[in-house]
Amino acid sequence: MKVETRMSENKIPGLWEQFLKPINEVRQRSNEHDTYGISEYSDNYVDEWSTYWACVPVNCFEEIPEGMVAKIVSAARYVVVTHKGKLQTMGNAFDYIHTTWLPKSGYELDEKDSFELYSERFVGGDNEESETDLYIAIK
Repeated sequence: MKVETRMSENKIPGLWEQFLKPINEVRQRSNEHDTYGISEYSDNYVDEWSTYWACVPVNCFEEIPEGMVAKIVSAARYVVVTHKGKLQTMGNAFDYIHTTWLPKSGYELDEKDSFELYSERFVGGDNEESETDLYIAIK
């Protein structure tokens, strides 16, 4: 499932709420623990329109439940940062990557999707101990 949004609109939590209801209908899941939040590439990080997908990994694209679609993430080189804490503070991690780390790193954003991995280390959006891996496509 996906949503078109601006960062300031905060539509992503509603997408996850909608997505998690039928998640057990996905029969070809390759991993029962992992979910992904995928952000399509945008060359303007600051409050630009973007498309955000809530996804689960699957073995094949057969039997996709109604209202869901297949999404393929292209191979890329990623910087991986682990965010520890509540979801409401994750924006700080993205801001740091885009405005502090990236300009000093010698890398630039690749024109490919970036994503968040919610694994078994993610124990709830309001839990300070939750860990989410942020994969930012770079070149």
